[in-house]
Amino acid sequence: MTVSSAPVFQQVRRISEPLEAVVDALKAAIVAADVWVLHEIDPQALLKRGGIDIARARHLLFFHPRYMKRLLDADPAAVLEAPLKFAIVTEDTGLVVRWYDPAAAFDRYGNPDLKVLGAQLSRLCDRIAANALGDAS
Repeated sequence: MTVSSAPVFQQVRRISEPLEAVVDALKAAIVAADVWVLHEIDPQALLKRGGIDIARARHLLFFHPRYMKRLLDADPAAVLEAPLKFAIVTEDTGLVVRWYDPAAAFDRYGNPDLKVLGAQLSRLCDRIAANALGDAS
């Protein structure tokens, strides 16, 4: 597998810890930030059911109703931007954590309320990542 780039709308952290430790640390940091872990997806297991083998990976979906209320009040079309997600994937260089930058996602709508919410959610994601993974590498 080739290590992909870091598009401007994503944040990327390379991690040397085991996958399960990273998942557990991210879940704990999400809960500590007073946000709900909504679901954990195991893409490796799902694809294996279809006869496809990939390296270890997990997706963590998270959000909170207080953010959903603000999002819906600002522009119901932006509901596609929720929930937030961390993707923990194995690449050639090791484990990588990726997430969309909510500021970039919400800014596309040209709505000042969504711009504020996107910036707040961007800081939230960065804070969760920093608490779970340590300082940026």
